[in-house]
Amino acid sequence: MQTLDSIDHILIKELQKDCKQSIKQLANKVSLSITPTHERIKKIESSGIIKKYVGLVDSSIVGKNLIVYCQVTLVKHQEKYFKQFEKYVAEIDEIMEVSYIAGDYDFLLKILLRDMVEYQEFVVKKISQLDIISNLKSSFIIKQVKSTTEISL
Repeated sequence: MQTLDSIDHILIKELQKDCKQSIKQLANKVSLSITPTHERIKKIESSGIIKKYVGLVDSSIVGKNLIVYCQVTLVKHQEKYFKQFEKYVAEIDEIMEVSYIAGDYDFLLKILLRDMVEYQEFVVKKISQLDIISNLKSSFIIKQVKSTTEISL
């Protein structure tokens, strides 16, 4: 792990808030000149701390209003089934996150859809096509209280 100082922390926090800030704006926030600020950012990027820059889309504006968490249990705990499942779900656009979980089920999926009709189609035409799934339990988000991509350092 790379050692980060307080200036690095501020830069990372600022880049997480808005990565389109200019180097000049960031330099002013950390009280450095442009060149050392730019060098620090490049060092942070090359270390892998910042994996990539993205544009966050407001899902409700593009008509994706239903967030579903699906708990998935596979028929057997065998490596071939885990690999098959992971490969299959990686190709489904509606699935935003896939986590391998310890506990009562094997995977937790975060799915983003338009509505319940699209959810039904998703279950019938996509996820149910895998015969290695023994159980699927879904929970639907009523209201998102907090959603962030920022990681506190």
